[in-house]
Amino acid sequence: MADQAQTYNGYCVKCKEKRDFEGHVEVSKTGMNMAKGKCPVCGTTVNRILGKAKVV
Repeated sequence: MADQAQTYNGYCVKCKEKRDFEGHVEVSKTGMNMAKGKCPVCGTTVNRILGKAKVV
């Protein structure tokens, strides 16, 4: 799941708008799944919290 890029919708802080971005799922320090990618307009890192990570 973490190796394939998917399209997510997240808020870009620099553009101040919601954008669709290509991202990868990562697990944060607190154990949450996050989609992390780049804004297609300005190139800033965009994160979207997806939910609790499943322990494998």
